[in-house]
Amino acid sequence: MRRPSLGALPIPELAAALLSGWAFARAGRLPRLTLPPPPGHLPALSIIVPARNEAKNLRRLLPSLRGLRYPGPLEILVVDDESEDETAEVAAAFEVTVLRAGPRPPGWLGKPFAAHRGAEATSGEWLLFTDADTWHAPDSAARAMAWALQHQVDALTLFPDLETERIWEAAVLAVAFAGLFAGLRRFDGLLNGQYLLIPRAVYFASGGFAAVRDRMLEDLAFGQRLRSLGYRIALVDGRDVVRVRTDGDLRAWIHRMGRWASGVMEAQAMRPWVPVLLTAGMAFPLGEIGRGRLEAGLLRWALTGLGAYPWARRWGWPAAAGLAPLGAALLAGSALWGLARRWSGRGIPWKGRRVR
Repeated sequence: MRRPSLGALPIPELAAALLSGWAFARAGRLPRLTLPPPPGHLPALSIIVPARNEAKNLRRLLPSLRGLRYPGPLEILVVDDESEDETAEVAAAFEVTVLRAGPRPPGWLGKPFAAHRGAEATSGEWLLFTDADTWHAPDSAARAMAWALQHQVDALTLFPDLETERIWEAAVLAVAFAGLFAGLRRFDGLLNGQYLLIPRAVYFASGGFAAVRDRMLEDLAFGQRLRSLGYRIALVDGRDVVRVRTDGDLRAWIHRMGRWASGVMEAQAMRPWVPVLLTAGMAFPLGEIGRGRLEAGLLRWALTGLGAYPWARRWGWPAAAGLAPLGAALLAGSALWGLARRWSGRGIPWKGRRVR
């Protein structure tokens, strides 16, 4: 009986599937917000929402923030980053404070500038930075604050639940998050800008977003800075209390994933070769099928689907695991496009600007 050659074995897909499963297990070890909302008084909290062209998302976010049950002083500030839509008007209609960020000084990117302007304009003892495409459970802020105080951390960031509207989105996210959690060197230097809770004193003592004003992924860069300064950062599973909605057409997704993937590749907290190998392994069956090796390609395709299944199921689209090779190809293409745009100096289109 003829033995299969090494090249005939599904080594890339097997490695990718094992990495994906290991990454999912790593994500599952994140601590949870198990504490109930405390009955007593909590420190004054300022919620800062940097917003550019977010009129649609604010209509969902702001009712959830207005409905927070927080036992302490609470203020909500939307920082309008030179929006071209009705962002400021929508925010004002929900009776929250609106701050016009104004023109950016040289060397600043838009989101770090808006976030820092918000920090300067608020007065809370703690600051909560959150994105416009999030939704917050009524007890989310109280539970997050209680966890941060009990564990005596200098910054708390949540890994939220994701709401995907299309199956191909879930396929891309399954590969993207498998690569992220497989490639992370550690969790204690990772910040997620979708939900960052930090004491005012720590924010300004560390330089805040002003210290990473020119970084495309300012949250990852700020997390690295906090860790280098010796601050304690906690990454906590916040699926029970915060959700993020992913929307936009295919072109917007390519821009988003190109910006995200090319920025992640530069993060000091990452082993960049790990997500590269995982994504390549997930996409490998497409090459087999393209060369006419249909039977081998389908077997390899099934193996990558098994690796992506836990992640796809987590996002509520278990069938998306069957599209893992296509999701990997789209992610890889977006990352290469984003890197090429950055290296050429052309920048990545993002909300009406070019991020360089």
